[in-house]
Amino acid sequence: MKNLRDGNYGEEGKLPITKVNILTKEKQEIPVEMTAAIIYEEGNETATAAIFNDLREKYAVQKKLEDAETQLFQSEKLASLGRLAAGVAHEINNPLTSILLYGNLMHEKLEENHPLEENLKYILEDAVRCQEIVKNLLAYSRQTRPTRDIFYLNDIVTESLRLIRDQKLFMNVKVIKALDDNRILVNADKNQLCQVLINLIINAFDAMESRGTLTLRTYREPGSGKVLLEVSDTGGGIPQENIPKIFDPFFTTKELGKGTGLGLSMAYGIMKENQGRISIKSTGPDGTTIRLELPEEKSSHEFHFDSIG
Repeated sequence: MKNLRDGNYGEEGKLPITKVNILTKEKQEIPVEMTAAIIYEEGNETATAAIFNDLREKYAVQKKLEDAETQLFQSEKLASLGRLAAGVAHEINNPLTSILLYGNLMHEKLEENHPLEENLKYILEDAVRCQEIVKNLLAYSRQTRPTRDIFYLNDIVTESLRLIRDQKLFMNVKVIKALDDNRILVNADKNQLCQVLINLIINAFDAMESRGTLTLRTYREPGSGKVLLEVSDTGGGIPQENIPKIFDPFFTTKELGKGTGLGLSMAYGIMKENQGRISIKSTGPDGTTIRLELPEEKSSHEFHFDSIG
């Protein structure tokens, strides 16, 4: 009423469109736009009238548009990376093919129990992993498609932990596997998902400076048809200003030479290619949880029979 009377907010006796929150009797805050006016008779105030427009639906639509714009912007950046990645990947493929060819020829000629056999084996394994990375780079430019298969979600956790060669990373880290007891099936590229999970685990070790608790959790999201795999660490969290950029190509907070900034960007692309998504569930001084989401594959008698057989 004071604003209506003093005229500082518009014409005296009238209140222009103003955004306020109304508190209902259930203590729920509702955002509204309101206009109001004083009704006069013979120069005297006799009543006031106000119109309120509920803004909840408008805000919900705005939020959807903002989310869509964010996804579009991210897709455009990934498309730019895809064009660059396609060229880089083709250039890497040629020397990589030679490494694998001559490496395998050397391995065949080595005598049994040769002292260099184990080192050569590591070289060949890493070369094969590089091939997988090249395939994932090419996925950005839509030149390859995921090799889909049906498998149990929990297998990804076991497989990824096994593939981390530097076991010294685990010395001061407690690993908790909170895996769903149900046999959850997914239809995706197993190698690609292992790469994503390994990348997240290594990031978690870095965030904790190789000392803390790593939790890997799988579960169903009731009523959504989605299954989740979460990676939680007890590090210091992600600074708020970095959260919008962590899936950007070439963004990294690591020292020069210790990170390319492609890991999470590639994870974003891989999850999208497999009809899934990656997101930050929570982050703060007590740690970060990254969430991987995939459609659940409905079980079939044929699959169970083949698995058991």
